[in-house]
Amino acid sequence: PAIDLEKVKSECLEPEPELRSTFSEEANTSSYYPAPAPVMDKYILDNGKVHLGSGIWVDEEKWHQLQVTQGDSKYTKNLAVMIWGTDVLKNRSVTGVATKKKKDAVPKPPLSPHKLSIVRECLYDRIAQETVDETEIAQRLSKVNKYICEKIMDINKSCKNEERREAKYNLQ
Repeated sequence: PAIDLEKVKSECLEPEPELRSTFSEEANTSSYYPAPAPVMDKYILDNGKVHLGSGIWVDEEKWHQLQVTQGDSKYTKNLAVMIWGTDVLKNRSVTGVATKKKKDAVPKPPLSPHKLSIVRECLYDRIAQETVDETEIAQRLSKVNKYICEKIMDINKSCKNEERREAKYNLQ
């Protein structure tokens, strides 16, 4: 029987969706670390800096380290620190709304929605390399605020612990 070469070529070039998802699950659950994904064409390199868009630049070496970070949570948290820095994050909130856990809580200023959208866009580009399932992409992106909120809480907790250590040291 005759072989349809066009069909064979397309089957060779496009991996089955099942294989794609299996591969990404293996990469996230085992000790396998995939090769760093190349900086996508949309991210411009200039003078040791990477342009994430809209005037936001980050250190090239840190950007490359970020690309091999395992998991959406760590990726998002590390990117937030790269963009805002810990000093800004500790004095801000994601939305600018006071916490409901404390009665007299004063709201902190919100993070820039513009920079927040850059974080989402970077995470979207990363997820889109792993999956084409729009539902999964949307579900994973919906956690960005939660991850950044957790990072802010971690920073504030470590600051309070540092203050306690210094107070204890000064008493001795």
